[in-house]
Amino acid sequence: MTAALVDVIAASARHAAESAAAVDAKDADLATTLSAFGELGALGVGVDRQDADLTGTVALLSAVAGECMSTAFSLWAHRMVTEYVRASALPDRDELLSDLVAGRTAGSIAMATALQESAGLGTVPTVAVPDGAGGYRVSGRIAWASNIAPGTLVVFPARVDDGSDDESARVILTARVGSEGFTTRAVEGLLALDATRSAMLAFDDLHVPAEAVLADSLQAAGAQRATHYLLQAALCLGLARRALAESAARLEGPNGVLAGFQRRLDAQYAQLAADLDAHTADVRLADAHRVTRLRFEAARLAHAAAQHEAALTGGRGYVTVTATNRRLREAAFLPVQSPSEVQLLCELAAFGDHPADDYAI
Repeated sequence: MTAALVDVIAASARHAAESAAAVDAKDADLATTLSAFGELGALGVGVDRQDADLTGTVALLSAVAGECMSTAFSLWAHRMVTEYVRASALPDRDELLSDLVAGRTAGSIAMATALQESAGLGTVPTVAVPDGAGGYRVSGRIAWASNIAPGTLVVFPARVDDGSDDESARVILTARVGSEGFTTRAVEGLLALDATRSAMLAFDDLHVPAEAVLADSLQAAGAQRATHYLLQAALCLGLARRALAESAARLEGPNGVLAGFQRRLDAQYAQLAADLDAHTADVRLADAHRVTRLRFEAARLAHAAAQHEAALTGGRGYVTVTATNRRLREAAFLPVQSPSEVQLLCELAAFGDHPADDYAI
């Protein structure tokens, strides 16, 4: 990485650390957060690349996650929208990219149901009826999406109902929060990540014009799958790295009884971090099975590392305003983050890989 990129990553991590308490208390504004990271240059890392190297983005998200998972998760959702727009042929692609990179527009990725359908675990719930002019009228619900605020650009899938017997047609669409026929209902009271502005999305005859149709199949989602999983793995490993670093500093005295466990977790982290690095140099060459296993194991490690830190910290870590407690709550989100742990286990089973056989909480 260049010196300039290293500086951007360091500045982004510092900003995340300085605002972590406010974010955890839901006192941080999404627009202000994205604008700040836009000014730092964080939202544009790798966007103008001519190759498939995600190294800079992975390093950025990992560094931010080590300071505040909520912030990193919002940046991840925003970045996935940027990646979809970047790879698209949308008429206003360049303008959208400029606004996303600057943080003037927030991005919300709502493609979980497309990934679930691709894995044979459900059907895209939203329905798009052709409007006769290349666009669609959309109805249905999406249970969860983040970074939801007025004007947020949402990327989401829909199944096409054109009156024919073909039920396999799918599209990927874009729409702005606040458009006529597009309402949201906030998801609040989360154990952590309340600041991610998560919400249920409701479409009631929403008109998506032809120029807002990102793709006419889910092939684009398949092309982004490895990026989706690898960037999520970066979040998990960033959280794990920080929890392990904090744990290592607490192994004195009676806590030394867990030194062996610390070594095992450190070794697992080193292996997963190396595996992540090997895949991000050229995401086009990423092996689907290995990427899925990496995403699964990275989340499991983050959860174990956060619990390990809490055990070594003792009663102080049970106080909700401490960083140890925040990491413990943030890690609790990972088994349900889409793709959920159950979905990942099902996907791995389809590869003939069965970690569920030895599954343990």
